[in-house]
Amino acid sequence: MASDEMYEVRYGPTLKNTVVLAASVLFTLGCLIPGMPLIIRVLGIALFGTGSLLFLAFMVVRRVAFRVDANGITVAGSPLRYQATLLSVPWTEVQAVVLWKQHTARNMPYVGVQRHKDGPGQPGAGSRRVLGALTPHVPADVAHSSRAVNGRRLDRDRLAIAVAHFAPHVEIADLG
Repeated sequence: MASDEMYEVRYGPTLKNTVVLAASVLFTLGCLIPGMPLIIRVLGIALFGTGSLLFLAFMVVRRVAFRVDANGITVAGSPLRYQATLLSVPWTEVQAVVLWKQHTARNMPYVGVQRHKDGPGQPGAGSRRVLGALTPHVPADVAHSSRAVNGRRLDRDRLAIAVAHFAPHVEIADLG
C-alpha cells in the first residue's frame, strides 16, 4: 500500500462466508429429497434458499465494509441493514481507533471509534448499562461506535499505516 492510498476492505468471499453459503445450498438441496414432508420442504427452501441468495449477493456486490481515508473512518455493520448500520466518523471527531473482542460471542473481533468527549454519537444512560453488562472491558461510548469485523478481514498493519498517514494524532488502542 502506498502511503497516500486509503485502506479499504469490502465484503466478499471469506472462508467462513463460503462455508456458510455451501452449507445453506446443501440444506436447500436436502429439502428436495423425495419423501421429505411438505412443510419441511417449503420452510427449508424458503429459509435456506433465501439465505443462499443473500450470502451470494453479499459476496458479489462487495460493498465497503471498512475504510480509512483522508475524510476519516467508515465502518459498516450488517450487510442486511447496510445504510442503517454504516458509521462514518471524520478525523476531527476521532480520538482513537479501538480494537476489541466480545468475549461472550466466541471472541468476535470489533473495531470502534473513541470520539472526543461530548462528541456526537454518545449512548444514552440505558444504552450504557446494557453495553456495560455485555462488554465490561470496553467503554460504552466505544462499544456504541463499534462494528463487528464479520464477513471481512482486518489487516492491523495496513490500518496502522493508514491511520498514521491520515491522522497521526489518532492512536490505535487494543482492548483485547
